[in-house]
Amino acid sequence: MARQSNDADAVGRPSGVPPEGERFEATVHPGEREAALARVADLDLDRVPDPQGGVRVVVNADDLAELVRRGYEVRVVRTVPIAPVDPALVASDEEAERWLEDRIAGIPREEEG
Repeated sequence: MARQSNDADAVGRPSGVPPEGERFEATVHPGEREAALARVADLDLDRVPDPQGGVRVVVNADDLAELVRRGYEVRVVRTVPIAPVDPALVASDEEAERWLEDRIAGIPREEEG
């Protein structure tokens, strides 16, 4: 029977070996082939504009490889741990409604009647 090393995590993976499905925060840029950044949407990735002109994404290793295959330059910023969302970060329906109402206050809209 194999023994778990002191340098292994709870599932027996050696220290420094990334977990299955590890995700990465990265920025995507046009690259040498000047690939259109609008086409990143074709991959259905979670993304937002990056202040330096690229697209910021959270992806797995397969997504990184696909972006590179499509001609993009991808700069990995950091790993993103896979963990449940912190409940303190989740807004209630009432909080979300108040936030939205604050943002749209004063915008004329058609009232339901």
